[in-house]
Amino acid sequence: MDTKDLKCFEAVYQEQSISKAARRLYITPQGLGKNIRTLEAELETILFERTKQGMRPTESADFLYGRTKKIIQELEELENGVRQLENRKIVLRIGYACGVFNVLPFQLILNFMRDNPNIRVEWNEYSNEEVKALLEDSMLEYGFIVGRHEGEEMIQRKLDGREVLLLVYEGHPLYKKERINADMLREENMILMNEHFHMFHDFTAICRAKGFSPNIIAKTSDGAVLYKLCRQKIGLAVIPEFMLEDFRMDHMRAIPFEEDLTWDVFGVYKEDTKNYETIQQFDCFLN
Repeated sequence: MDTKDLKCFEAVYQEQSISKAARRLYITPQGLGKNIRTLEAELETILFERTKQGMRPTESADFLYGRTKKIIQELEELENGVRQLENRKIVLRIGYACGVFNVLPFQLILNFMRDNPNIRVEWNEYSNEEVKALLEDSMLEYGFIVGRHEGEEMIQRKLDGREVLLLVYEGHPLYKKERINADMLREENMILMNEHFHMFHDFTAICRAKGFSPNIIAKTSDGAVLYKLCRQKIGLAVIPEFMLEDFRMDHMRAIPFEEDLTWDVFGVYKEDTKNYETIQQFDCFLN
């Protein structure tokens, strides 16, 4: 049993049609039918009844489908882990959360690639949660994330950090405050980076701990939008300190929070890959 056959089964089960499932998987109906027959032979059962209306799942198919997702995930983790082990001396795949290179210069990776031409470095940007998931699934060797990874089998260390501030426009009652606490924002219209950013979850968690949900009037993936909407007096914006470098702050103020609200970058990798040569070299390079 392999992931290819299980994914084929999953598609046919959902579509209840060989032709529709084949189009979805970008394979021929003949090839898909062969994969289903192979899986049926391996399991020694009939998974679908072929009818004029399409592929009708049997009880065996219902049973298998209820467990397919977990089985596929476990098989993919095994395949990815073995592939990662085989390439541990020559490949380093790096994932970085959106915004990380505002505080950690990308030049770090370029310098590492220059100094280690024997290592094939691959890198890409993802949401914070995607980096964590790809690390756990052995699709990445090293991750730069915002905030700590809660996984027990991860090695992580803080690499850099910035304060999180409240952007306030002139004329607002909070404009002249020296510090802000979350309680002051109960009735305010808030503008936040969206759920793909760790800062969103940190801020909303602090508000919930105070006993309220913030009134989020706008969410974005673009820091410039936070500034523009706040400047237009649509609401108050929660921003990391580094964004101030790009903003014109006349008639605007960035006010610190009393709560411990920070934008911290961590380097993370799995405990069971700590002896991989590529990871050791890269982690040492970052010191």
